[in-house]
Amino acid sequence: MLGLSAWDEFSDLPEKRDYGDWLHGILYEFHQQLQQADTLAKSGDAADALQAADSECAPVAKIDPASLLAAISQRKFEQELRKSAAALGYYVRWQKVMPAYLAWVEAHTQAGWQYAAGERKLERPLHWPGGQIMLRGRIDRIDRNEDGRTLVLDYKTSSQAVLKQKMQGEDQQLAFYGLLAAQAGEAMLLGLEAANQKIGEVPAPDYANWVARLENHIARSMQALQQGSGLPANGVDSACQYCEMRGLCRKGAWQ
Repeated sequence: MLGLSAWDEFSDLPEKRDYGDWLHGILYEFHQQLQQADTLAKSGDAADALQAADSECAPVAKIDPASLLAAISQRKFEQELRKSAAALGYYVRWQKVMPAYLAWVEAHTQAGWQYAAGERKLERPLHWPGGQIMLRGRIDRIDRNEDGRTLVLDYKTSSQAVLKQKMQGEDQQLAFYGLLAAQAGEAMLLGLEAANQKIGEVPAPDYANWVARLENHIARSMQALQQGSGLPANGVDSACQYCEMRGLCRKGAWQ
């Protein structure tokens, strides 16, 4: 909350978080273009629908998702390779994942889900008696089902096994996204790593109740602080063990 951090060591080599940012950008552009093409095609304007395909792809009679994703990915990684040749390893890694991701998209669509929005910045006021706070965040992706359901997805560059452990921990990111989306009834972590040619889905159990519990917890905690309660010390060992500001948060004193 204080926004403190140690000085980072300078490095011009890309890191995993950079890889995650690249994939977020690639998938946002990919699904936006598919959505635009689908909308135009349904409107009967086939010529305009073709223009929604990636401009660097050769004109084709119908948008091919595999070709579109490959073209967008190639353009993005070529930009990064001009900055650092070390990005090549991440490009090879993503190329191995792309077929599994495309297969997941097809199965996800057949299950009735349609991409609705990506990288959506949202804010929502949270009220309690005598006060309020503004919640702000950016959701990776929101899908809607033909039966009216809404799904929040969070992309992760991790395996399904790692994400299952994350879901069972104290991470509240998905629940916070539910607060922002307001009407989100379901959520999942989507691991952008392939195992046995499949992408790992990790659905959030009892999502509506999880979101409601987080909302109540934030409201009660902020109201207590407003009324003079001390800020409780908190922290997760998996993260705190790397923190260089332990003394400021009294971690050593309350263990």
